[in-house]
Amino acid sequence: MCHLLQAQQAAAFCRVVRAQSFECLRGYAAILGVVRYDLSAAGSVLRQASCKLHVRPRQNGPSAYATSSFATSCATASQTQPKLAAFLVIGNEILTGSVQDANTPWLAQLLYRQGVDLIRVEYIPDDKSDIASTLLRLKERVGHKGVIFTSGGIGPTHDDITYESVAHAFGVELEVHKPTVEAMKAHYEPQGKEVNESRLRMATIPIGSEVLTTPDLWVPMACIHDVFILPGIPRLFKAMITANKDRFTGAAYLSATLYTDTGEGDVAQALRKIAAEHPDVRIGSYPNTSYDKTYQVKLQLECRQQDLLDQAKVAVSEALTVRE
Repeated sequence: MCHLLQAQQAAAFCRVVRAQSFECLRGYAAILGVVRYDLSAAGSVLRQASCKLHVRPRQNGPSAYATSSFATSCATASQTQPKLAAFLVIGNEILTGSVQDANTPWLAQLLYRQGVDLIRVEYIPDDKSDIASTLLRLKERVGHKGVIFTSGGIGPTHDDITYESVAHAFGVELEVHKPTVEAMKAHYEPQGKEVNESRLRMATIPIGSEVLTTPDLWVPMACIHDVFILPGIPRLFKAMITANKDRFTGAAYLSATLYTDTGEGDVAQALRKIAAEHPDVRIGSYPNTSYDKTYQVKLQLECRQQDLLDQAKVAVSEALTVRE
């Protein structure tokens, strides 16, 4: 049964996080997915909405990381919400333009087909504190049922620090994953290459990670607290997510496409009114920039409910001169 944390428990939790800023505390609370905060209450009393709270002692991360066991009956409300995702692209080479990011467009399209809302993409350098803090902020944004993907920084060199940065974020140590080592040996030894200390870095992952495999690849996809850690190489990135895509599913979008010969500036006011009247329907307008001028503007309507989509489509058809 859901119950209220007492003020003493809240104070103990605050001591564990050792006077972290409120913004930081809010991030950890969002990771739990069950904690509500109230600044107006004495001592910033935390309320636990749906579970028993267990706090792990401070380890190597920026703060303690709290985990929870959820009561099924208290999770019903969140099941109606769209599944959210964020993508954290890691690497100095991306930010300097030395390497172009090919993974974001591909991931966005796949998640859209899978019914998952990709709501954030961020690019950051190979910096441990930056990776850890950004990860926790994104975890807050997607909520406890959301997922985060990272790409880059899991190779054998000195600047490949994603595994240790993720471990730092969640306050855990690293460990060598023996099945990955064996798979690595089967891959490298026939080539006459040694699984040396540098290569072992690629099998050294955060403790507590689930390790997902991909056919014909030795590279692990480590997952901890719904953070999926992937390589930046597009061929590997795509293969690994494709092999496990059934994990990333939600309610798919339904769509309707209409075309008009009226300019975008002329339809904007009507679309603004329709969008306000149909808030559950996403309405996009896209001017024709090609040499094929068979239309001026394409209107894309998207919604997860057919009846709401149909109502918005009728509203557009009545307000504008359009065709399918």
